[in-house]
Amino acid sequence: MADLPEDRIKHLEMIQDVIARMAGESARMKQFALTVVGIVASATVATHAPSLAYVAGGLSLLFWLLDARYLQQERWYRALYDQVRGGTGTTDFCLTPEAALRHRHSFWSVFFRWSVAPLYLALIGIAVALGRFVGGAA
Repeated sequence: MADLPEDRIKHLEMIQDVIARMAGESARMKQFALTVVGIVASATVATHAPSLAYVAGGLSLLFWLLDARYLQQERWYRALYDQVRGGTGTTDFCLTPEAALRHRHSFWSVFFRWSVAPLYLALIGIAVALGRFVGGAA
C-alpha cells in the first residue's frame, strides 16, 4: 500500500470524526426512541388513555425520520472518505460531500434500510396495538 501524504491523512481523520459523530447520534436516536416510547406506553397503561399510545407511534415516526437523516449523512461522509482516500494530488480539506455523492444516498434510500426500519416499524406497531388494547379495555 502506498504511503499517503500527511495532509491527506489529516483530512481523512477529520472525515472519520464526522462519521463517528453521525453513527453516535444514530445510536442515540434509537436509545431515545426506546426510552420515550417505553415511558409513554407506561403512561398509556396507567391512565387508560389510548391517545397516548398513538402519540408514542407519532414520536416513533419522528425518531425514525431523524435517525434516517443521520444514517444518510453518515453514508455521504463514508463516500467522501473513499473519494479522498483514493484521490491523488493535494487535498483541500473540504468536508462538504459533492452533489453526486449526496444524490447517490437519498433520504428515502436509507429510510427503509435494515438498520432503522425494523426497530421503528416495531415501535409503531407496538404503539398502535397498545392503543387498540387500552381503547378496547376501557
